Formats: sequence, C-alpha cells, structure tokens
Amino acid sequence: MPNEISAKTIAWQEWSDEAFLAARTNRKPVLLALTASWCHWCHVMDQTSYSDPRVIDLVNASFIPVKVDVDQRPDLSARYNQGGFPSVAFLDEVGKLVAGRIYTPPDEMFQVLEHVKSSYAGSTGKVSITLEAESDKPTPSSGVTAALVRQKMDEIYDSEFGGFGNEPKQPPWEGIEFLLSLYQQNGDQRLREMACRTLDGIATGLLDQRDGGFFRYSVTRDWRVPHYEKMLYTNAQLASVFLLASQVTGRLSYRNTAVAALDYMLTTLMDPISGLFYSSQDAEEEYYRLPWNHRDSAPKVSIDTTLYTGWNALAASVFAKAFGITGAPAYLEKALGIVGKLWSEFEGNAMRMPHEIGTAGGSCLLTDHVNALRASLDCYQVTGDRDLVNQAERLVSSIRMLFSNSDGGHYDANFGTANSGPTLPGVKPVLENALLAEAFISLGTITRKEEYLDEARTTLETFSGVVPCQTYIGPPGLRKVEEDEERLFLPAASAWARASEILESRMVHLVIVGDNTHRATKALVKSAYRSRTLRWTIQVLDPVAESKIVQSLGFPVDASPAAYLCVGSQCLTPIRKPTDLRKWAKSGALASFVANTT
Repeated sequence: MPNEISAKTIAWQEWSDEAFLAARTNRKPVLLALTASWCHWCHVMDQTSYSDPRVIDLVNASFIPVKVDVDQRPDLSARYNQGGFPSVAFLDEVGKLVAGRIYTPPDEMFQVLEHVKSSYAGSTGKVSITLEAESDKPTPSSGVTAALVRQKMDEIYDSEFGGFGNEPKQPPWEGIEFLLSLYQQNGDQRLREMACRTLDGIATGLLDQRDGGFFRYSVTRDWRVPHYEKMLYTNAQLASVFLLASQVTGRLSYRNTAVAALDYMLTTLMDPISGLFYSSQDAEEEYYRLPWNHRDSAPKVSIDTTLYTGWNALAASVFAKAFGITGAPAYLEKALGIVGKLWSEFEGNAMRMPHEIGTAGGSCLLTDHVNALRASLDCYQVTGDRDLVNQAERLVSSIRMLFSNSDGGHYDANFGTANSGPTLPGVKPVLENALLAEAFISLGTITRKEEYLDEARTTLETFSGVVPCQTYIGPPGLRKVEEDEERLFLPAASAWARASEILESRMVHLVIVGDNTHRATKALVKSAYRSRTLRWTIQVLDPVAESKIVQSLGFPVDASPAAYLCVGSQCLTPIRKPTDLRKWAKSGALASFVANTT
C-alpha cells in the first residue's frame, strides 16, 4: 500500500476471494477502508482511528478488514466511496454495501463499529444499516439537450469568482471545454467570460507559484485555499484546457500557465528511467504553508511513483496538443514515447490496457482504454502517422469486446479478467461514455466510416435520460463522489453536452495533402493546429504514400500542399497559404458553410 503511515496492527487484507470467503465462513461484515497515498486525512485516520487499541481489537475480532488504494482500484472507489476520502464502507459477504461514512475520529469510530457489529450479529449477514441520513437525490430528466445543460451551468455559475457552485471549488475542465466549444460556434461573449473568469481563478489560486503544478481543488469559493495534493490527471487536464483557452482567446498568459504545468510534470512527476509519469504528490500541509525561502530546507514532499495507464494517456494527449501549439519537438517526443509504451503494454496484455503499467492482469477499466484511444488520435492529428489510426481502431475493437452492452453504452470495468473478489454490479458511467463518443466522432471523421458516428450517436442517446442529474446507469446508491461533484460543477453533463452538440452540428474535417517533411506542408499543419477549434479534426495525408485515400476524397495528388476544409463530403476550395487558413478559421464564412451543410 503506497505511503501507508501506520495502522500496522489491524490485520488488513487485500480485496480478494479469500477475504469474502472469510466473511461468509465467520459471518462477519467486511470493513472496507478506501484510502489514497496523497490523502492527508487518510494519513490522519491511519495515525488515529486505525491506531486506537480499542478500534484495532474490535476490528480484528469482529470484522474482515480490507484496505484498498482508490487510485489502484477506481472501480471499487466508484461503487463504495461515501462522498470523500478516506471512506469507510461496511459490506456483507457478497460485497453489498450495508453502511458507510467518511473520515471518523477514534471515539466515534469505536461507536460506529459497535453499532455495525450488533446490527449484523444474528442476522443473515445481509442487512441494511443506517448511520446517517441519505441526501436527496435529483430526479432523472428526459429529452435533455446541450442547451439545457448550458442553462444549468448558467444557474450554478459563480459570477464573482468563476467556477460553479460555492465550496469546495473543483476545477471544471470539462465544463470549460464545453463553454469554449459553444463560444467558438456562436461567439456568445457570456460563454467566453464564464470560461475566462474560471480559468483566472484557477491560475491564481490552484497553481503553486513556487514549486509548480496545480493543486487538486480549493476548499474555498474564491480558489484561495487549496487542498494541497497534486495529481497527474489534474495537471494534464488543466494544462490541456489552458492551451485550448490560449487558442480561443489569444491570451498568452493561458499558454504560459499550461507550460508551467507541463514543466512541473516533467521535472517533478516524470520517472527518469521509463519517461512515464508518476501518479501524484502528497498533500503535505505543513510544507506548503512554509514561507517560500524555508521550503528548500524542509523535507521533500513524497511522491506516489505508481504509473497508471489512463493518466499517462492524458499526459500524452496534452503533450501532443502542446507540440501542435508551440512547435516544441520535445513535447511531441514525449507524447509519442508515452503512446508507444502504452501500445506495448496493450499488445503484451492480451489486447487490454492494464490499469497499472508494468502489471499484467489486474483491473481492466474503460477509462484507461478511452484515454489511450484519445491519446492515439491526438498524436495522429499532429503527425499524420497512419499507424496511430490503426491503433485507434484496434483499441475500439477491444473496447467493444470488453465493455459494450447490448442496451447501449459501455460498462466502467470488465470483471472477467484477473480481478478477484465478488462479482460487482455493472455500471455505465456518463463521463467515460461521453468522452468515448467524442473519440468516435473524431475517428469517424478521419476514416469516413459511418459506423463510428452511429456508435457515437447510440452511446450519447443511451444517457439522455439521466443527464444532467445522474452520472451513471446502474444500481442506485453508487458513485457518491461523482454524484456530489455533478451537482457542484457538472463534469459528466458537460462532456455529454459537448459531444452531443459537436455530433449534431458536424465536425469539420481539415485535410492537409502534402509531404509532411516539406516546409510548406509543415507551415500549413502549424497554422491549422494553431487555428483549430474543438470542432476540427486534422488529418495530414501524404500524396504518395496515401495516394489512394487522397484520390478517394477527390483531391489531386500532384499539386502543391493544400488544406481542405470539409463537412461530410462537401469541401471548400483548396487553401494553400497558412495566413489564408487562419483567416478562414476566424471568418463567418466557415460557420455559414458548416451550418449550410448540417
């Protein structure tokens, strides 16, 4: 267990068949402790409640204690998290949740254990125990549209500090991308203002101005009091959205903020041997509250060196985007290096992405496959390397095989792999499915295969009855953290609405025909990427090596490099000057062309 501080005398077990067999044999409930290496209050609970002699004796005598790192098993966290970290979940012999709560101090923990023990004793081992009142659940909607999600975002937007809701304040990267995507389409200044005010608050409050990197979230509404852990996924996602904002608004400060996050990833989170990225840096409150000139002499903040597939795929995506915008070759080298290593993991693991890099078997999760798919597509758009499209299509085949459901949508995990423990109920998450649908749209546009666009449409329609109130389709009472976050800042609904709106209004297919080693082609590619919007998919085709594809699109193979802006099968006249491409990107004529071909 990474960075476990104490709690050595509770006889913790892994999540396993053996643990639940012991629960059945001994008629004891399972005490599931959900923890994380970066979680300050998890360490506090280890040092206090789980180190209290009364708690230790009672747990060892009357429970089957199981401890799980939520980063290693996000599928378990999604099902059993009680609304924060750490979480304590009490399960029956088949893994059904019977009670739970978040951080609990020693005296209260002892009382809770006594209550669960007495309620469970003499029962069939399958009881429902109430420890605290359930919060009201929102009512599912019907016939939701992207416009309704936008309306909901307006209702919860914080016009003073940016972001959504009051506190705690989470950085809403999915929501910001949705706002910027809509702004690029309709020019509504309100959308730009919402996105920029939010980004300004994040840059001011969550970016560590001394050591670099973004903190995970803010405890306060004004972004000024961060929760001090730094996550790889937070930095990759925020760097990505700041890069996008720099494109949309032209503000260099946003690009500089993104580069600062990338620098932190490269200097602090990168494994020097593999070139991959570590997962997180701990929330050492004492360190971050020191005056800057005292930090150098303080003990270094610990880092969880686990290498997770999905989070490294997010890193690959943002480095590919950073190359497209800045032209820095080191960024492209990093992106392609990560994608190459992930592909090796995929091929060496029976065509499945392992959750933890270098670990065969283990958890098989939708999120890892979706992020890897998106990384391949992001790298393709800045290189034109056809092998990356082939990889993307093979990943889609695996996603269909491992996670698809005949009723539509995709499950979050495949439990037919090396995972042990009881069979858990299937859950179809909105967020991962929306991101997958967005990837289907890009892949369908690049390959001109309608099957991918149809699959995007089916996937999105599957969740139209639960957005924006719920984050998943599955048994009630699960994914409490995600449900709470959805009420605060709509991450899943934003991703769903963004993909739905792009599908409805059609993706612009920007095809550049030219030898990618020639200066003129490179200039067009550079201009294309710096001018692109979320509604553009960029494809570079070599007129010799890919002449059949070029001819099938109706483009000449022997002319000078040219860019073609297309929607479906209709294309504008060829553009040969980078300056003309930038003008078209910003002109109302392009928007009119898209509208007239939809």
